[in-house]
Amino acid sequence: MELVNLTEEEQLFLNETAKFVENELRPHALEWEQQGRTPRKVWERCGELGYLGIKYPEDVGGQGSDYMYAFIWAQEMGKCGTLGCAMGLTVQSDMATPALARHGSAFLKREYLIPAIQGKKICSIAVTEPGCGSDVASLKTTAVKKGGDYIINGRKTFITNGMQADFVTLLARTSDEPGHSSFSLFVVPTDTPGFSRGRDLDKTCFPSSDTAELFLDDVKISADHLIGKVGEGFVYQMQQFQFERLIGVGISLGCLQRAYALTKQYIQERNVFGQQISKFQVTQHKMAQMLSEITMLECMSYQCARKVDEGKDITKAVSMLKLMSAQILQRVLEECVQLFGGYGLMTEYEVSRYFRDAKLWGIGAGTNEVMKEIIAKKEGLS
Repeated sequence: MELVNLTEEEQLFLNETAKFVENELRPHALEWEQQGRTPRKVWERCGELGYLGIKYPEDVGGQGSDYMYAFIWAQEMGKCGTLGCAMGLTVQSDMATPALARHGSAFLKREYLIPAIQGKKICSIAVTEPGCGSDVASLKTTAVKKGGDYIINGRKTFITNGMQADFVTLLARTSDEPGHSSFSLFVVPTDTPGFSRGRDLDKTCFPSSDTAELFLDDVKISADHLIGKVGEGFVYQMQQFQFERLIGVGISLGCLQRAYALTKQYIQERNVFGQQISKFQVTQHKMAQMLSEITMLECMSYQCARKVDEGKDITKAVSMLKLMSAQILQRVLEECVQLFGGYGLMTEYEVSRYFRDAKLWGIGAGTNEVMKEIIAKKEGLS
């Protein structure tokens, strides 16, 4: 943190969040992974502490804080020992609720946003479909207006928190016309008739995060469950993606910092061939490389978070950050596991779990390839 300038208040918040992670999350990491989900009580506890509404206005139960505090929280959550927990909670705080907070009606905020900030309701973002991932404009789920209601039909998949969610923020097609104005964003309660869940998907990573298939068969919701304006859903979702990606960078950064610290401690304690592993030049060079990459990522990440609070467009910067954090995460964690040797393959060791989970960051919320396309477009190359 030597190159990152935090205010006194930000440093205090970081310290408090770090203590919460150390005392209330990390000790349960393996237990929650074995259970296959993070329990609801964790959402409730985070709601009590204000973590689920850090940047939202006080009139909806939020903290009214700068975005930097949300980034710091995500960073510390990346050190919790089970990234599925970090993912589930940040999906609620920074992926499923931003459009609701910015464009939702008083009714939607009262019935859904406030309980989500309090941790009394769990929510998901429902965009991805079996035939549609990064290519959001190709989604097939429809929402047809009939009188004062919308009838929704479709299927969603890879939905984080989907098995526990009380409501989903869902993107659907409201017009057959070509173009981005054919999509709208809705709040859909999961107890609505016609809404059903399929499998709790068995993933190779993030075992403490439930991931669902969702089915919508003639799901009828009243028109007051529309977020903002008809035809603006695609725009809302694209705006939301930028912050989703930056929060993902925050989790990645925290994970890297934690893995580096654990590896540094291990190589200073472990002896081979009569000396500490840390005394070998090859080990020192590996650690120097890792620290350099982590520090560069940290500096640019904090700069980008500051830009959010300044109201600047972060699309290009956050795309570069997401791309590089995904690549650095895999490289660094592979080196950490290598330095741990056989212990690095044991689930009880945090670095093994971080290594297992690292691949997701190059796929979720826009693949590495999509990030490169965005960067190239912003550079005027396409």
